[in-house]
Amino acid sequence: MGKVLNVAAAAAILGAATTASAAEMAHRTTGRLKSVDLMQHVITLGDGSTYRVARGVNLKRLKAGEKVIVTTSKFGGTLEASAITPAVD
Repeated sequence: MGKVLNVAAAAAILGAATTASAAEMAHRTTGRLKSVDLMQHVITLGDGSTYRVARGVNLKRLKAGEKVIVTTSKFGGTLEASAITPAVD
């Protein structure tokens, strides 16, 4: 019984460490949208930076010229925009 609890405790600690590590990889960038490519699921900001956007993010509501905050996260070794929210001018 003691070994089962130790394994469960170790798994809980590993899971917490993995979650914390994933949260550390998130990064935010603010800029104006230059273009939104619905077919390729890619956005470009006014400074020329381009981001592949995660499939769950609704791009149809975004318009060129809009100021946004882009949250990027690393998924399976690929950097993706995991959230795009309006920014205050």
